[in-house]
Amino acid sequence: MRKTAIRFTIQKLTVFACLLCVSLPAFEVLAVDDPTAIWLFDKKDNNVVKDLSGNGHDGKIHGAVDWTKDGQFSGALAFVGKDGWIEVDDHKNFHFPKGTDFTLACWVKITGDHPQPPMLIAKSYGQGGQKQPWYALYYANQGKQSDGDISFFCRDAGGTSFHIAAGQKINDDKWHHVVGTRDNGTMYLYLDGEEKSKKTGADFDVGTHDGHLHMMTHASRFMNAMLDEALIYKGKALSKDEINQLMKDGTESFLSVSAEGKTTATWGRIKLIYR
Repeated sequence: MRKTAIRFTIQKLTVFACLLCVSLPAFEVLAVDDPTAIWLFDKKDNNVVKDLSGNGHDGKIHGAVDWTKDGQFSGALAFVGKDGWIEVDDHKNFHFPKGTDFTLACWVKITGDHPQPPMLIAKSYGQGGQKQPWYALYYANQGKQSDGDISFFCRDAGGTSFHIAAGQKINDDKWHHVVGTRDNGTMYLYLDGEEKSKKTGADFDVGTHDGHLHMMTHASRFMNAMLDEALIYKGKALSKDEINQLMKDGTESFLSVSAEGKTTATWGRIKLIYR
């Protein structure tokens, strides 16, 4: 009789646990392949840009930066090339040791000239100069010159450069989607959904120092541009299909759960954080 009672109690507890798991809202579970950081720039709040990933990587705005409603998707930030930039505190989430895949992505619209090339997203080449080893989406050509081209740059701890450029100018006052990934030690650069360049042999530590993450600057160089929908993944290199979905549908659609399940993040969770 006692064994029967124990068996019945265990069965009830099992059913209750199953019901509890089913009833939990999706936004309470963050999957391992969710973005490390998400900045949509849909509003400017006391010179802070909110990280919507739930990981707390809010950015601080410095200098002349305006908010505009005319982003690629909703609002965006406008930088006037004078002294405007964003700083995000150093965190292990932005450290990509050897063997770690990663993705940097953003929308950019170039609105002015640049005598010297700044960086769109970089860790770290900020106001204090470089801290090796670093990585960056770089507004420069293969020769590190500012001519309207875009590139993806990783520099190892010994100062060796791994640099790939799109070979296509984007200084046309139009929105362009820029993505750099490292997948099993190979760097890839995508522009507007198309693979433009790649480089093997890039499996080494990058960003593994105490320097901060910066956007739209390179020491004393600043962007004349608008920035929208920046994302970073640690441990995941987006595929070409995923990049095209992100580009065409926007972050909200890309992160929404679908039958195909491109990613397991839920937009409902992000919207709760954003509010």
